Amino acid sequence: MWITEKSRRMNTLLWIIVAVVGLLILRLAWMQLVRGPQYKKVAEENRVHQITEQAPRGNMYDRNGALLVTNRPSFAVSIIPAEYSYDPGKTAILADMIGISSEIIEKMLKDGNDSPYIPIIVKRDIDPILQARILERKDNLPGVAISAVPVRQYIYKDLAAHVLGYLGSINEDEYARRKVQGYKPTDFIGKDGLELEWEDVLRGVDGGLQVEVNAFGEEVQRIGEKKAISGKGLILTLDGNLQKAAQEALMQQIEISRNTGQPAKGGCAIVMNVHTGGILAMVSSPSFDPNLFASGISTKNWGDLINHPDHPLTNKAIQSAYPPGSVFKIITTAAALDMGYVTKEEVFEDKGYYILGGWKFYGWKTEGLGKLTIVDALAWSSDPVFYELGRRMGIDNLASYALTFGLGKKSGILLQGEEDGLVPTEGWKQKTYEQPWYPGETIIAAIGQGYYLTTPLQQALLLMAVANHGKIYRPMLVDKVIDDNGAVVRSYQPEAVHTIYLKAETWDIIKSGLVAVTTKGTGAGVFQGVTPTVAGKSGSAETGTGTVHSWFACYAPAQNPEIAIAVLVEEGGEGSTAAAPVVRKIVEAYFGAKEKLDS
Repeated sequence: MWITEKSRRMNTLLWIIVAVVGLLILRLAWMQLVRGPQYKKVAEENRVHQITEQAPRGNMYDRNGALLVTNRPSFAVSIIPAEYSYDPGKTAILADMIGISSEIIEKMLKDGNDSPYIPIIVKRDIDPILQARILERKDNLPGVAISAVPVRQYIYKDLAAHVLGYLGSINEDEYARRKVQGYKPTDFIGKDGLELEWEDVLRGVDGGLQVEVNAFGEEVQRIGEKKAISGKGLILTLDGNLQKAAQEALMQQIEISRNTGQPAKGGCAIVMNVHTGGILAMVSSPSFDPNLFASGISTKNWGDLINHPDHPLTNKAIQSAYPPGSVFKIITTAAALDMGYVTKEEVFEDKGYYILGGWKFYGWKTEGLGKLTIVDALAWSSDPVFYELGRRMGIDNLASYALTFGLGKKSGILLQGEEDGLVPTEGWKQKTYEQPWYPGETIIAAIGQGYYLTTPLQQALLLMAVANHGKIYRPMLVDKVIDDNGAVVRSYQPEAVHTIYLKAETWDIIKSGLVAVTTKGTGAGVFQGVTPTVAGKSGSAETGTGTVHSWFACYAPAQNPEIAIAVLVEEGGEGSTAAAPVVRKIVEAYFGAKEKLDS
């Protein structure tokens, strides 16, 4: 009996052993035959490391070949997710060393789960001290490495910042759209200006090394290498020298206006080639230094920019709209002449005021300017004369010509955030405010006040139209795309987008009035002795708060135009005393000796 029981137990144990061995054999076969390739891949990846070489973005040059934007070498702290310990204590140590929170590092690691062997940059542009601290703790921070990466460099800091733009961390939506293009969740991407609009051209193709390492993570040999391909470069229409001159002139005038009691919150200046639409200078003040964004902007610096009362991140040339002031009288003149409501010979009496429906509307010179033709009215910016022309035409006729000259719609410049401006009509007011249009609003509109809003770029295009007898070109900022060797990949030609058809005599009358502005009228004092002759119009646009925006828009030379200019000094005072002096300095810089960028 005892032997039988012992035999039964031995048989049971034998079967258990056979079953276990069988399971082990099956498991081994499954691992080798079914999962073998996968385990081999994992083992290979543990043995072979991928070292990403980030491609530098393309450079930007001004029209004369001066380098405006490039890249500089720097070092960054990276984490290879597959090798990282994911120890909360070690993450906290790393976070403290590099100055960001553990939560941010954990989110970066989570976002990088799709590519566990591609390094994730967690801190850019580190200094030598932090490099040393990271290397000292290398053994205690597995998966953490120091890598070389290019950092965007804006050579002249705030020069043309609103045009050039800046970079920033790719957000979730951008990453979702661009993941298929090879973007990584910690990449930097163009956020504004040309950096944004030309992202696909400026961005290069990352390269990298495949390196075999031993059990200690030390490099044994290089297995393969893929060279990074730099992004393509841009040759801009900007003239760096002129940009610098315009910026300095504007900043000096803002300071002068403030010293005379004006708020002078900022302003802008635009210079365009009237034959191509090429932007030679575009200044917006206050400005900012895009280098602040190049390796990740600090919370303090970001707060300082977005909370600044004068909005330094706003490109006032295209992203802000203002009452056009007396510059608009050019359009009133064109409409009245073209529709036959005035002739060159008609003489008006400017008594310093205009009466409509028992209400008295004053001009800027309350004692009156006397007898004036339409050319004189432009030269001396007579409000009563233009009140009368507005009354004769009516608001909808005036609006029709304003739209024809490009007001109330985007210019088509390739920059984000351009404003349309506003061209009011009777129907617009009824729809917007459910109120009728009043005759007094028409005569105010005729001098560029009331509901009208324009951008400084639209004012420059208005003067381009006069200079070209009606032809308006699309504003352009990029002339050529070049490769890494400087060879031209693509060139862009001027694009005429609109032509305003007026009689030749009408254009001649308008031009005579604009020349008279600077030779005997409101701008004569400022432009005395300037060569060549400038044809332009000043404007002092009331803000409704007791201050005025200062405008001056022009083209030069008067007889053979090359450039159109528009300058705005926000709440800077009268147009002839604040904006006009800036224009004079720009004209002198363009036609005279230009200061070098590197001086």
